[in-house]
Amino acid sequence: MDRGASGETARLFLSLPPPSRLLARLGPLLDELKADTWSLRPTEPDEFHLTLHFLGPTPVRLVDDLKREIGALCHARRAFDLEAGGLGCFPNDTHPRVVWAGVRDRTGRLLELFSVSRRVLQAYRLFELPKDFVPHLTLARVEKLSAAWDPKLLRGVAPQWADLGPYPVEEVRLMRSRPGPRDGPRYEVLANLGLGG
Repeated sequence: MDRGASGETARLFLSLPPPSRLLARLGPLLDELKADTWSLRPTEPDEFHLTLHFLGPTPVRLVDDLKREIGALCHARRAFDLEAGGLGCFPNDTHPRVVWAGVRDRTGRLLELFSVSRRVLQAYRLFELPKDFVPHLTLARVEKLSAAWDPKLLRGVAPQWADLGPYPVEEVRLMRSRPGPRDGPRYEVLANLGLGG
């Protein structure tokens, strides 16, 4: 609980889980990113996800409504494939805070799912939802960057990981984020909302 019983909220987000075969490829990629010029906190294997929407603090009383409405729009859509590949940083590779692997949506099905679910969420008039969508998988957070950091490290590794292969998207998850004491948030699955068809 993030507040008292009368106004209980939870930090929620909608995500797409990657399959285990893609996770197996991300481990060696993280090994190649190790360097003396930065300190990384890798994403735990069971916490990799593609964020579809971050909802933030949400009244817990709305969780069942969200399950029903997002579940219905998922059921009306078929499973689809995405492609993983490429590396990048937020905000940039000169001053990186987050390292990510890119996700390509060649069919446009992910963008359509993003847009339709955004319209459903906007109807609640509670969420600050960005219009821009940069699909990615967070690989690690940068905990320390030395004065000797050179973006050439990342740029040199990136070409080898330009193609991590296709992977299926078969469900959307409604997730709860709970703050961790030292090592970042912990995630709880509230609902697995399967794509239909």
